[in-house]
Amino acid sequence: MGPIPITRSKFLCVVFRCVLVLIVLKLCVPKFWSDKNSKFIKFLEPISKLYSFISAAKLSSVVPEKLQVPVVCVGNIVLGGAGKTPTVELVCDILKKKFKAPCILKNGYGGYLKNVVRVDPSLHSYLQVGDEALLSANIAPTWIGKNRLNSAKAALLAGADVVIMDDGYQNNSIEKDLKILVVDSGQQFGNEHLIPAGPLRESVESGIKKSDFVLIIGEKNLELEDRIKRGNPNIPIFNAKMKVINPIKLESDKVVGFCGLGYPPKFKKTLIECGFEVIDFIPFSDHHPYTITEIQKLINAAKNIGAKLVTTMKDYVKIPEIFRGEVIAIEVKLEIKGNELKDSIFSSLKI
Repeated sequence: MGPIPITRSKFLCVVFRCVLVLIVLKLCVPKFWSDKNSKFIKFLEPISKLYSFISAAKLSSVVPEKLQVPVVCVGNIVLGGAGKTPTVELVCDILKKKFKAPCILKNGYGGYLKNVVRVDPSLHSYLQVGDEALLSANIAPTWIGKNRLNSAKAALLAGADVVIMDDGYQNNSIEKDLKILVVDSGQQFGNEHLIPAGPLRESVESGIKKSDFVLIIGEKNLELEDRIKRGNPNIPIFNAKMKVINPIKLESDKVVGFCGLGYPPKFKKTLIECGFEVIDFIPFSDHHPYTITEIQKLINAAKNIGAKLVTTMKDYVKIPEIFRGEVIAIEVKLEIKGNELKDSIFSSLKI
């Protein structure tokens, strides 16, 4: 039997997947993703065009299904780090003022369970359902599953009266009643090129055009707001900031920080704003599963320089329990002034 012929499209798909895996798993956040003049862009642009074609074809091939309850979608158009998870918590807190049983839909990224599952922090580990799902389950009933529509139907059967779809911008299986685009004021849209030439999952224009609101997390940025308005002149823009809700007082302000986020510099900035002296900072890839050896090395590194080891709640749930006493978790929550976002959400949902 002779060799199996490989078509040009299959070859390009293989190349694309290899480059994407290399970037996401190894390089974490490539520096050239924030450089609009990087030489890598020209090299990777053909694969980005292929990515765009495949993504558009995938979305257009699915007809969204209308649910019997309102669906609020919280998403972003960059690869991780925008702040979707705290935004979901903020939106959930708002919806609880009008709804009795909100639920959260997540894809369970990082976990090995692919069927529809309601997350139970007392039963499930991050290896099963993913780190973010464990955190969300403490906010509201959280359902995971590769098939978002089936997860939503399971949630409705369990009594949910409103659905918050986390990271649903690139999923077209469910019709959304309200779409909230989350943008980090520091990360913004990077170099504005599609994966892998840049951090975008879809074009800035496409993402903004299909959004009902934009929530900018971080410092107010008029240049960023102007960029958003160019894509959709009438879109409401709201600003929110991360607030540490468990202030930590240490004998020494010296810390060693580490995290596995889509945009690690955000956490380092948080530590500095808390008044810590960040002696060292170790970034890992997003959703990184920590090994015992890695945690031991981090603990020893901090002890050797007389510093405390600090991380995020998302990372803390992935640390082996025997080591959790050696690590301090910084817990943050989104803070937004006034009632404009709440009133706009209720108005859009006609309640």
